Amino acid sequence: MPTSGNGCPRHPHYLLVTFPAQGHINPALQLANRLIHHGATVTYSTAISAHRRMGEPPSTKGLSFAWFTDGFDDGVKSSKDQKIYMSELKRFGSNGLSDIIRANLDASTEPITGVIYSVLVPWAATVARKFHLPTTLLWVEPATVLDIYYYYFNTSYKHLFDTDPIKLPKLPLITTGDLPSFLQPSKALPSALVTLKEHIEALESEPNPKILVNTFSALEHDALTSVEKLRMIPIGPLVSSSSDGKTDLFKSSDEDYTKWLDSNLDKSVVYVSLGTHAEDLPEKHMEALTHGVLATNRPFLWIVREKNQEEKNRFLEMIRGVERGLVVDWCSQTAVLAHRSVGCFVTHCGWNSTLESLGSGVPVVAFPQFADQCTTSKLVEDAWRIGVKVKVEEDGHVAGEEVRRCLERVMSEGEEAEEMRECAAKWMKLAVDAAVEGGPSDLNLKGFVEEYGF
Repeated sequence: MPTSGNGCPRHPHYLLVTFPAQGHINPALQLANRLIHHGATVTYSTAISAHRRMGEPPSTKGLSFAWFTDGFDDGVKSSKDQKIYMSELKRFGSNGLSDIIRANLDASTEPITGVIYSVLVPWAATVARKFHLPTTLLWVEPATVLDIYYYYFNTSYKHLFDTDPIKLPKLPLITTGDLPSFLQPSKALPSALVTLKEHIEALESEPNPKILVNTFSALEHDALTSVEKLRMIPIGPLVSSSSDGKTDLFKSSDEDYTKWLDSNLDKSVVYVSLGTHAEDLPEKHMEALTHGVLATNRPFLWIVREKNQEEKNRFLEMIRGVERGLVVDWCSQTAVLAHRSVGCFVTHCGWNSTLESLGSGVPVVAFPQFADQCTTSKLVEDAWRIGVKVKVEEDGHVAGEEVRRCLERVMSEGEEAEEMRECAAKWMKLAVDAAVEGGPSDLNLKGFVEEYGF
């Protein structure tokens, strides 16, 4: 444990800063709880706009909250707002974070000793350095994706992306379509590219950069050591347990889906959830997905959020008269995936959802849309072999028959499906073993607190 100037042990107090999105907030709060378990104090900080979408934040000894404005406290309302959001988040967030740190240091009762910041807020490291506070990046995507960004933005390796397929050190062979969407020429998002490049530049500027990664060693062993300069510390999976529903801060419905699941046979249900941005799914993709699921004649539990009522009504019209399915606007995903009746998870392959599937032993039909999902779906199908990826035609169209085919490949009684179920069961055990107290990821985090308690 580090010591203060008088030689006494110094109690670590981390300021944990995240991008204001559910996929960043949930794993960060899991991390906060685990840091506290290992003797640290945590102040968690994100934007007021996220706070207003949450339920009541958890009351945990050693955990406090500090909110800052991102300039859009009531949420992003227009496409114009979306275009300037990242720059405004950086501008307002930097000022807000400075005020939070300054107020804490002035109070000096339990001063912040270091800053942990997540993906898409690299400016938090700049603010921390202004106050001479050490920083650690929390990477809430696969280690493989961080490797790809590092090589892409590092001029010494940029030539590796000139061929297709692409071969990067210690990583599986990938095609351009397997890259994070921000790096694909037809899907590039300038604001995201700028922010991601800032992440890599921040890491490059540090003599011994360390990153806490929401993964576990058995899952991405080679990826964790692919970039020699980066010390990646696997501390995942940072997911809640199926019995820990109180940690889900974004619950919006009390629909009783458990009894419905209970009424179905083991491994018979198709669970469909495309994440918090499901409303952004292209209409043709939604139609193909619906037709494919219905064509299997299997029972399904489908999450359709209330955000866009018009789209929800259109979906409900498509499935009108189908009695073997249940549509709700919220569920405890870990509880659903742990239920005996769920046999397949149709997912966008967001990293949290993928880790929850791995931790529950449920095979996957991958329907990626953007960002890291494209790379994760490649790993799901070819590296971990727990599912199949829906194939998209050259014009971007997805056929309903392709969705049906993928579902049957995963849920049939054939040899291929049985192999996927066996792989899923193997990864479930490894995921659970990694995160339990005394497991590899838990010991890695304990070591981090002891070595970098600041």
